[in-house]
Amino acid sequence: MKLIPILFLALGQQVTLPPEIHGQPGQFISIPSVTDCKSVQWVVLDAGLNLFPVELLRDTTTAVVSANNSGKFRVLAYAAKGDAASKPALTTVIIGDPPEPTPVPDESSKLQRELKSLYVSLTEDDKQGKVNKLSGLYSSFATTVKGEDVTTAGELLAICKEAVGRVLSPSDLREIRVRIQSEMSGFPTDPDEKLDDKTKKVISGKFMEISKSLERITK
Repeated sequence: MKLIPILFLALGQQVTLPPEIHGQPGQFISIPSVTDCKSVQWVVLDAGLNLFPVELLRDTTTAVVSANNSGKFRVLAYAAKGDAASKPALTTVIIGDPPEPTPVPDESSKLQRELKSLYVSLTEDDKQGKVNKLSGLYSSFATTVKGEDVTTAGELLAICKEAVGRVLSPSDLREIRVRIQSEMSGFPTDPDEKLDDKTKKVISGKFMEISKSLERITK
């Protein structure tokens, strides 16, 4: 069967195929299709892939193929109702070992990486304990900012300063705290500015990001 005549058939019903099918040399590999037509026609476009005669299959909406050697092979399918043919669908049959897995992306944020670098360079005593305390504080701030008692930027700042002052001295984790402070740019700076629910949600999310980043840099 020739490919060119198929491409010029009038468009009608639809048939869809999975983008890829995987198998091993010598295996019988099924290629399922999704269509509302009773039968599907199959065309192997690349030499080396054997197509089991569809007329011998009870259900032609699924093709069966095999290959003796590894490689990639294209298979085309189309269906028809009456004189109206579907647009051809294409899948690739991959025979042999699966492709190399895609490397897992580094999910650490820029903030986390920079805090980690600062943490490693610190020489002060009990730095891990201090970082854990700071992480816990920011986690609590994420809840505090959403409370009804916090209505202005000044109130939030006062609560945060007081809480940090109770567990850390001004010199503790100084470089890390300066870096964290830079994350607050863009947030309200006027002490009298009201914090609406939308702003509170954004600030809470940032506090949680900081808390998680601090938690991870000690591991």
